[in-house]
Amino acid sequence: MRDDRGGTADLGGPKPRLLLALLVSRANAVFPVDGLIDALWCGRPPRTARKNLQVYVSRLRRVLGDRLTHTLGGYVLRLDPADCDLLRFEQLARTGRQRTRDGQTEAALDALAEALELWQGRPLPEFGDVPHLTAAADRLQEMFLSVLEEWAELEGDRGGHRPVLDRLQEHIAYHPLRERLAAAWIRALVATGRHSEAAAYFDTVRRALARELGVTPGPALTVLHRRLLETTAAGHRPGPGNQLPRNLPDFVGRAGEVQRTLAYFRGRRDGGVVVVSGPVGVGKSAFAVHVAHLLADSFPDGLIMAELGNRPLGSVLRALLDSVGVPAAHNVAQALARWRSWVAGRRILLVLDDAVGQQTVLALLPGSGASSTLVTSRYRLSGLEAVARVELPAFEEAEAAELLGRVIGFGRVMTDQPSARRIVRCCEGLPLAVRITAAKLDSLRHVRLADYADRLCGAPSLLDEMAVGELVLRERYEAFWRDLPQPQRVAYRRLAALTPPFRYDQVIAEVEELHECNLLMPPAGEVSAHMAAYGMSGFTHEFGRRVTRLSG
Repeated sequence: MRDDRGGTADLGGPKPRLLLALLVSRANAVFPVDGLIDALWCGRPPRTARKNLQVYVSRLRRVLGDRLTHTLGGYVLRLDPADCDLLRFEQLARTGRQRTRDGQTEAALDALAEALELWQGRPLPEFGDVPHLTAAADRLQEMFLSVLEEWAELEGDRGGHRPVLDRLQEHIAYHPLRERLAAAWIRALVATGRHSEAAAYFDTVRRALARELGVTPGPALTVLHRRLLETTAAGHRPGPGNQLPRNLPDFVGRAGEVQRTLAYFRGRRDGGVVVVSGPVGVGKSAFAVHVAHLLADSFPDGLIMAELGNRPLGSVLRALLDSVGVPAAHNVAQALARWRSWVAGRRILLVLDDAVGQQTVLALLPGSGASSTLVTSRYRLSGLEAVARVELPAFEEAEAAELLGRVIGFGRVMTDQPSARRIVRCCEGLPLAVRITAAKLDSLRHVRLADYADRLCGAPSLLDEMAVGELVLRERYEAFWRDLPQPQRVAYRRLAALTPPFRYDQVIAEVEELHECNLLMPPAGEVSAHMAAYGMSGFTHEFGRRVTRLSG
């Protein structure tokens, strides 16, 4: 927010910011005092609410001047479109639609494109759990999507298929139920020769409509699909499409790692391999799925995911061949030959999830051509040669707090930031632990963050607290333990009996055994051996002590 002199204004805390957001959401209209109080304190105002509101209004007036006035029954924030991007967006959206109705296509495109340039994502994310602002944000989000659809149709009509793909690609995965948006996307894909992706996305939309609404695609999409089938029959080879699980809508953080991985794959004409490693619960699979969805336009012949774990190679190959429509083989050698033959000449992205060793990975890697592979593993897989590596650490506190806010609502976090920080510290920045805790708090809306933070801080076993539904952190450690080779089990138990941090020169053998499986946190930078101290997360240490007691 900028003041009247063009400088950045300090509004003084979350409540004044929330008040400003409420007033902006109803700009140029009276917002009743009772409604403001109800929204500011989520229906539970203190006795001093009216006095506090007056204090917050006074702070805003120092920034807004006479644009914020009191009138009978409430307050009015008077703004022009030049004062507020949201108002300017709405004005341009109305102008673009009117020009479309008037047949002024070029002028309509200019207005709609200018409106889209103003959009910075869903508005007011900081206050996602305030009902009034949620409704306002939903209305603006719907308006944005309508503007995006109208612009895409007009731009496609004049042959601008590349700009349509560029602008729609960051939105298309999140809105499979919007048939108008899907039609614009599929039309642009077909026009640029990406028939496999077009067919795959139509299938995604068809399944989403059936699952969520119990309906089939409408006439416009059906006609597009029929034309696509006719084109494919004329000589275009279909691929398996996008077989990835959904991209988490509340994925946060990892900006640097995401950009490096995208740049690596997009900068290659031949096939490449990236190994994503990190400790239990750090979000390797979520990261791989997120990156793979972003790379869909770079791999027109499909995105395929296979879960490895301890599965035999033959079992993995049967699933892969079935997913691409290739008949089953009689033995592993024949299956491997069929798989490599199918991959040859195609450009796919293969995601191999939860690899516990390098032999299966090596067998499945495309032998040549333009296909690439993204591997996730709790192990470093140091024996794999000529690969790029991404090591995922635990979240920083700000990233963990952002994930917590995205799940339970930023407004709830902002009302008690110290308790929110205590909660994410108990989670040690581990994304799975944060997600489990957030899911619990989201279902326990009546529980104060301070009370839940006290519970975690006083829990006899934080590891046992990390369980909700089918998300159980302890089970992830148990699966890891089952796969752990005996020498590393012995080293793990030895270190778990000690108190971290561990001096490298005192536990050299154990460190070298456990570094490969991401059970230790190495020191930052290069240090001498007698100064190097390795850490171990509280969850890892607790589980190690537990299995030591059980096996002792």
